[in-house]
Amino acid sequence: MLRHQRPLYELDKLQSGNNLNTAVMRFQNVFVLVLSYLLCGSILKCIGIKLENNGYRDIVIAINPNIQHNEQLIQNIQEIVTAASSYLHRATKQRVYFADVKILLPVTWPVGSHVVQRLTTESYRKADVIIAESNLKNRDEPYTLQYGGCGEKGRYIHFTPNFILDSSLDSFYGPKDRVFVHEWAHLRWGVFNENDELMPFYLFNGTSEATRCSKEIRGQLADCSGGSCSACETDPMSGLPKGDCEFYPDSKQTASSSIMFIQSLSDVTEFCDDKTHNPDAPNMQNKMCNFRSTWDVISKSEDFRNNPSPYSGSVIPTFTLLQAKHRVVCLVLDVSGSMNMENRMNRLRQAAEIFLLQIIETKSQVGIVTFNSTATIQSHLKVIDNEGVRHQLVQLLPTTANGGTNICAGVHAGFQVLGGDDGATNGDEVVLLTDGEDSGISSCFSEVKQSGAVIHTIALGSDAAAELEQMSAMTGGRQFAATDNVYATGLTDAFSSLVSGNGDISQQSVQLEVSAIKVEDDSWLNRTVFIDKTIGNDTFFVITWEKQTPDIFVYDPSGNVYNNNDFKIDSTTHTARLNIPGTAQAGTWNYAILNPGIEQVIRVIMTSRAADEKVPLVMVNVHISEKDSVGGRTIYAEVSQGFSPILFANVTVIIEQPTGPSIEQELSDDGLGADAFKNDGIYTKYFYKYSEIGRYNFKARVQGEEGKTKTAIRTGGHSFYIPGYTENGKIKINPPKPSVNVDDLEADIGDFNRVKSGGAISVAEGTLNVDIPPCKITDLQATLTQNKVVLEWTAPGEDYDEGAASRYEMRMSDHLLQLLDNFTAAKLVNLTNLNPRPFGSRETFTLVPENTELQNGTTLYFALCAYDKQEQSSEMSNVAKVYVFVPAPLVEHPKGSSVWKDAQPLLLDQAEIPTPRSYLMRAVGVWFEHVETGLWESWRKYQRMK
Repeated sequence: MLRHQRPLYELDKLQSGNNLNTAVMRFQNVFVLVLSYLLCGSILKCIGIKLENNGYRDIVIAINPNIQHNEQLIQNIQEIVTAASSYLHRATKQRVYFADVKILLPVTWPVGSHVVQRLTTESYRKADVIIAESNLKNRDEPYTLQYGGCGEKGRYIHFTPNFILDSSLDSFYGPKDRVFVHEWAHLRWGVFNENDELMPFYLFNGTSEATRCSKEIRGQLADCSGGSCSACETDPMSGLPKGDCEFYPDSKQTASSSIMFIQSLSDVTEFCDDKTHNPDAPNMQNKMCNFRSTWDVISKSEDFRNNPSPYSGSVIPTFTLLQAKHRVVCLVLDVSGSMNMENRMNRLRQAAEIFLLQIIETKSQVGIVTFNSTATIQSHLKVIDNEGVRHQLVQLLPTTANGGTNICAGVHAGFQVLGGDDGATNGDEVVLLTDGEDSGISSCFSEVKQSGAVIHTIALGSDAAAELEQMSAMTGGRQFAATDNVYATGLTDAFSSLVSGNGDISQQSVQLEVSAIKVEDDSWLNRTVFIDKTIGNDTFFVITWEKQTPDIFVYDPSGNVYNNNDFKIDSTTHTARLNIPGTAQAGTWNYAILNPGIEQVIRVIMTSRAADEKVPLVMVNVHISEKDSVGGRTIYAEVSQGFSPILFANVTVIIEQPTGPSIEQELSDDGLGADAFKNDGIYTKYFYKYSEIGRYNFKARVQGEEGKTKTAIRTGGHSFYIPGYTENGKIKINPPKPSVNVDDLEADIGDFNRVKSGGAISVAEGTLNVDIPPCKITDLQATLTQNKVVLEWTAPGEDYDEGAASRYEMRMSDHLLQLLDNFTAAKLVNLTNLNPRPFGSRETFTLVPENTELQNGTTLYFALCAYDKQEQSSEMSNVAKVYVFVPAPLVEHPKGSSVWKDAQPLLLDQAEIPTPRSYLMRAVGVWFEHVETGLWESWRKYQRMK
């Protein structure tokens, strides 16, 4: 008997009886829905990490399927997390610990003597911690992928297997349990590093300091680049250490913070709080969190707001070993009468055929269920082990539609099919498509939750049940929507995106092209698509049309032509399919389609798989954030090759609205507006302009140009690589951090195309026609030129990042806390004559400080806000800091004249944190570069630059 079986109400039973029975049933449905919210906090919190009784539960650590079996890896993971639990408990003042951890093993690993359970809703794709090889040789640096800003959760932690196994790495990063907690703080609480490799030093009261928190961490500054250590030289123009100077912390400390600076020190057991925080350090924590301490961010997070009491019990976690398996999927497809509208049945067949013939991976098992008022099993599970099985399943797809809609009947039958292999549904998948309303859908929520299966939902048309997405939310499935707009491709995008989540990227199908274009009669459709060097196996061209079969020509890079005779043409479904034999040639492919008859919409879909399983694919992951206070959402598109970000791609988001034409917007990776970090391969856009209530479907179109796009090193939330320690006054140096071979960053990819669905969201009343204030200014800079402060920033928009703001309000102070705590009380800078320019423009303002003498040691802070026409204010900008340092005035020219007699005070600009040493270059120009090789000539060059 199928596990988790529960009785279901059928639609005809719901519709029978008197009004009282109907009212009671509706009340029961609402009660089930409300109860689910009460139990989970919200329906979206029913999956993923939970914090219960001070303990984090359902943490998933997934081992990449390409990692060879290694028992020691499992043991080390358990030891690291066990020790990390105790360290976390102490670091959070006995508030939280790791209670329950699941380790997800690859499907190919032997079980041995382990007790291994099967998956439920867990997967490699959704794991919190990933164990996988790095793209770059000898790079075992732990890091956390963070998309958003301060307080926003990260995506995952990445450790290499070598990091887990190699004890010698403890010398460089510290004990691994401490590294785990450092990265956990990035992942769970959205805090940032308190060191900074790009700005390792800063001036405070005329003294150079290492960028750190707390400032009580002691150590030595030394240059050990030659194998022996010597005192650092100080640049006379900047006052900062130069060359290869490093900070070598004392191995024994009296200070206990901070974990986000240097967790490796045995005495460091806390996060910086308001008492120990260093607001002067030019690090990412100060930049991203407006100078808040890490503990302030952590203690105000959702975890600690709802979990205030210390915990004194056992902090030893329990571990559960899970093992992935080959996919088991059941298509549960609506065939109610409304599916006869808008050509829905044929569009369903076209999209489902793509899934069965091109997307679902070999060795998977697939079944098919159809439902209207009742459900029918069209096919029990079949193993996908040859092309014949795929075509058998295609023949079982529905062709007719009639009757009512009973979604629970379809889901229940789907569970019966899924249980056909081993009697259980845990970890299996349902693809549920429906276009109809069903007042009884909540009657099976309990069964859905208890099934352990993952349900992906596809809402077709504008009338699909409003509660449909709750099934995917409570099971960790994906949710999609498709409109009846003939130019929309949401249905195809949904089925094409349903790839395996087991982490074996080489087996996943990749969507290269999808378009729907109206072609006039006797007219041509000519387009180009690129097959890059990472893909080429199992490549398909699919053409669909509305009325009359077009003439199709596909040209490979060598000029070979494929035409209608090479395609398999199905005149019933209006589909032509071409499977390129072997590995498709990399390069430019062209297609030309002649529409010989009346005007019609022609769709082109292209998919492929990896050319070589050892070469990482170019991948796109699309993520839509939770809605903010006004209903707006941030769209993220991560473009990468393996774990290496790809920069300078062209990324467009296409938003299919409930009705009307699609919206297209460019995503940016410039660190402005919604984009948190410049050049990190995560392209971003804020979206809030909803035209109507309903479902909005998102997909990203990505194009990469050879010679323009490039791969990069993942930066951001990584653990500090310690150069060495000071013990008893002597420095013990570590080997230098492994360098990256430039050739490894020059990706041999070629031109590439990708299309990836981001799923759908639902927009309710209250989020339409809202007024959005200007976005926060994040790149305010201040420089000093001849006793004048030059302030520069990028203009925000009237509505976030669109249009032009109405006015600016800038304020300055010689005390940082005044700007942070009481912005309006700081001194106003008169910007009356500065009219804001459109978003993305550079703004410049020159200020002559009044009643402030710019002398050696003077520090000034600046910040500003932007206002729209409704006087809505943006958040306060980042704070730009001016520190005046006057270099030594006496350097004699050989003829006796003083070089520096006209020297002006120079700025150390610490606002532009991402740019390495940029403040030095702006402040001292060429002189800094040539300080040791011709002082007089460099001064002449500097004067000419002025």
